[in-house]
Amino acid sequence: MKRVVSLLASSMPFIIIAGLLYASFFIKPQPGGSVLKMPQFERGDHFYGLAMPESRVIWMVGGGGKIFRSEDGAESWVRQVSGTHMALQDVAAWDGKRAVAVGNERVVIVTSDGGLSWHPADISSQNLTGRKWLRVRALPNGEAWVVGEGGAAFRSADFGQHWERLGEVEDVAWNDVQFRDGHVLLVGEFGRIKSSSDSGKTWISTKSPVETSLMGVAFRNSNNAVAVGLGGVILSSQDGGKTWKQEQSPSQEHLYSVIWDGDRWVAVGDKGIAVILSVDGTSMVTQVVPGNRSWYTAIISSGERYFLAGATFAIVGKNIASSNVITASRGSAQ
Repeated sequence: MKRVVSLLASSMPFIIIAGLLYASFFIKPQPGGSVLKMPQFERGDHFYGLAMPESRVIWMVGGGGKIFRSEDGAESWVRQVSGTHMALQDVAAWDGKRAVAVGNERVVIVTSDGGLSWHPADISSQNLTGRKWLRVRALPNGEAWVVGEGGAAFRSADFGQHWERLGEVEDVAWNDVQFRDGHVLLVGEFGRIKSSSDSGKTWISTKSPVETSLMGVAFRNSNNAVAVGLGGVILSSQDGGKTWKQEQSPSQEHLYSVIWDGDRWVAVGDKGIAVILSVDGTSMVTQVVPGNRSWYTAIISSGERYFLAGATFAIVGKNIASSNVITASRGSAQ
C-alpha cells in the first residue's frame, strides 16, 4: 500500500502537466454572460441640428462632423460617414433620401441616397466670407437656403447641389432664415432683421426694437412670426416681418430656436428651459427634462412629441408645461 501511495505521489506532477496540456489543446473557452451593448452616442457628443422629413426618419448632426440617422422615430440610430471632421451646425431634408448639412469652415454636404454617401456641394466659386454656415432650410421642389457669417445667404434650386449668393457681403452673422408664402425672414447679430416678400429677389432692412443677437425665427402664417434671441429676447410681428415689437419674456436665459407646433410657439435655449407662448398672450417657462440643465439649439415637433438636440438629445411629450412650470406671464405674441 505504501508503494502505491508513493507511486501516485511521484506521478502527480506528470498527471497535472498532462492535464494542462490536454486542456490547452482540446478545451476551448466559450463566451458567457450577456453582450455589452455600445451606447448610441459618446460622452461629450454635442448636436446642433435636426431634420425629420418623414414620420419615423430623423437626421441629427453635430460636433466632429457627426451625422446620425434614425428610421424608427429615435428608438435606434446609425452613424453615417460625413467625410468631414468639422462641426455640422444644421441639417435639412426634402424626403427620406435627399438632405443637406452645413457647418464650420463653410462645409456644405449633400446626400441623395438616405445618407449612405455624403459629398460636398458646389459653392466654392461664390463670393465667400465668414467661416461658418449656421442654419439651412429646405423648401419643396428642391429649393434650400443656407445662412451664416459674413452676411452669407445662399440659395439652391437643385436639392443642394449648386448654390448662388443672394444679397451683399455684410459684417453680420445671419443666424436663421424662414419662409412662408413667398415671405422670407433673416435674423442675426445685433438684432438685425431683413425681410423679403418676393422670395428673396429684393430685401428690406427692418427696424428692430433690440440690439441683442437674434438666434431663431418662425412663422405661424404669412402675417404672424416670432423671433427669439440672447437674454431671453422675444419679438413678434403681425405683418409678415415688416415691423416688430418686443414681448415680455418669462426668462432671461438665451433662446436659440423657436417653432410653431400648430397650437403654440415653443422656444428652447440654455439651462434646459423651454419658453411656451400661446396665441392668447400667455407665456411660461418650463424645464424640458426635470433636473436637466443642458442647453438645446434645435427643436422639431412630430405628433405628440418634441425632439430636441443640444448638449444632449431629448424626446418629450407636448405636455411638458403641465407639471414643470417655473414661471408664467402674459404678453401679446400672435
